[in-house]
Amino acid sequence: MGVYKIMHVDTLYKDLINNIIVDGSEVQTRNSITKRKFTMTVKFTSTPLISVRRTAWKNALREMEWFLSGSNNINDLHPKVRHWWKPWADVNGFLPNNYSRQFRDFYGISNSVDQIDYLVNTLKKHPFSRRSVITTWNTADMLDDNTPITNCHGSLIQLFVEPDDTVHMTMYQRSSDMLLGLPHNWIQYWALLMYLAERSNRKVGSFIWIGGDCHIYKDHYDIANKIIKYASTITKTPQLLYRPTSKEFKADDFILDAKYEPRIKESLKMAI
Repeated sequence: MGVYKIMHVDTLYKDLINNIIVDGSEVQTRNSITKRKFTMTVKFTSTPLISVRRTAWKNALREMEWFLSGSNNINDLHPKVRHWWKPWADVNGFLPNNYSRQFRDFYGISNSVDQIDYLVNTLKKHPFSRRSVITTWNTADMLDDNTPITNCHGSLIQLFVEPDDTVHMTMYQRSSDMLLGLPHNWIQYWALLMYLAERSNRKVGSFIWIGGDCHIYKDHYDIANKIIKYASTITKTPQLLYRPTSKEFKADDFILDAKYEPRIKESLKMAI
């Protein structure tokens, strides 16, 4: 494993935000003016739940439950989360190429692949394989400019198992909305790591996140500065606990071990 400075999750988050606000390049993108930087990395060895600003952690896990269910219709998504995806769905709630399709029905040259089953089986049968890699990005989906990008952060995930049965995850995220999206992505993929470790009878290790295009929308600058100001006041983070009731990923199988008390509770508008 590489060498990383282990810090509190809110301090790590603040440093990323501050780096972009201070040194990022301001550009006009497809949907907004943003400040952005390329390639940022952090490592977590415990629950990466942001507390300086409220993270809808349970809704994030409900979204991951939907991804792992294989459904590409928002009507199968929990009602509290459905509005997250409504702008991209058709009148019947259908999404053509969302994460569910990529995770559970990734299409190749001659057949489709359930990538989650592939990871679980590889962890069980070939734990030291260098092929424990999946992706939620399929370039073929992007060849048509009219295709909605409904696998928006487009990740590549690799697992690494130690001789003591500890499993680590590295996730490369091509695009990261640092305020609205990233805190939810961190807790989602930490929960996915816990789920995969449980399914393969292994221990949870570390989660290394690598962001590609890391950006903050202009409308979010004020909240970003509040995060920079208040992050150092957060010293404790509730830990995510997993008590599986089945072989399926279920959001309700996850709880926090302490009361969640975020400092900033202001809402932000999603850039579409």
